[in-house]
Amino acid sequence: MNTFSRWLLAATLMTGSLAMAQGDAYPSKPIQIVITSTPGSASDAITRVLGNEVTKTLGQPIVVISKASAAGTIGADFVKRSPPDGYTLFFGGNTTMAANVYLVKSLSYDPVRDFEPITLVSVNPLLLVVRSSLPVKTVAELVAYAKAHPGEMNYGVGNSGARVAAQLMMTGTGLKAQDISFNGASQAALELVAGRLDFMFVDPLVVDSFIQQGTLRPLAVSSSVRLPSMPNLPTMQEAGLKGYDYSSWLGYYAPRGTPKAIIDKLNGAFAQAIQSPEAQDYFRRMGMIGRSSAPDGLAAFNKDQITSWGRWVKEAGLQAQ
Repeated sequence: MNTFSRWLLAATLMTGSLAMAQGDAYPSKPIQIVITSTPGSASDAITRVLGNEVTKTLGQPIVVISKASAAGTIGADFVKRSPPDGYTLFFGGNTTMAANVYLVKSLSYDPVRDFEPITLVSVNPLLLVVRSSLPVKTVAELVAYAKAHPGEMNYGVGNSGARVAAQLMMTGTGLKAQDISFNGASQAALELVAGRLDFMFVDPLVVDSFIQQGTLRPLAVSSSVRLPSMPNLPTMQEAGLKGYDYSSWLGYYAPRGTPKAIIDKLNGAFAQAIQSPEAQDYFRRMGMIGRSSAPDGLAAFNKDQITSWGRWVKEAGLQAQ
């Protein structure tokens, strides 16, 4: 073995030993998780619920840092530029880690190149709901009603995910309706309750009270599996739309270059937290599906979502801002 080969072997062994040492010693101080929404939001609440369980495992508190901005770019860029030591993590999802590739001009980060996936956290289906005065009780009846009343139907849009979900339905059924955009799903839901809209796709938590009151009627769930909190509600596929499957999602990420030993330790702690009875009960109440993954599982899922969003953005006619 020549001198260079011995040096290379020594360097490799040293690097591996250092990574193991970092993993063994980690964490030695609080871990901060950056969310892209305001305090009190679903992302904030989820991270605090999971953080309580992760703290029991890792022995260090989880601190939530809010860096709210349109499309979440400020938070993502902040974590991208943070030291890759496992003490600053990112709570990303379909908007920041997939849709922004197509919807944000001059994006300051690359969802794949600049981050190390840790674990998927949740899959979040949308509900297709109609105003209770609309004489339809199934997706097929909604489509038939719309075709019998051309030019009369409209639907609310509170975010890009809701627009994509609606567009997928209309493309698959031939239903035609006019979209009405709002600054958030809650505002759109109020207009639907008031009878000024006919239907919309929306997060279950936003419309749960209206469904309980009977002012809105759910027709189907957008994911390929039923919601545990609404087991009798069919999926869009079960309602007749073959291949229909849309959900938003959330996951934890670290800056690129974070040692694998640290990523693996975080993955184990968060996976255990996500599967805990407390967390699973919380996800059910929120209308979400708590689901962990291996780091490479989230990496593959993320890449698939970026590809899917490229197609959905084109079909929905969305433009980068």
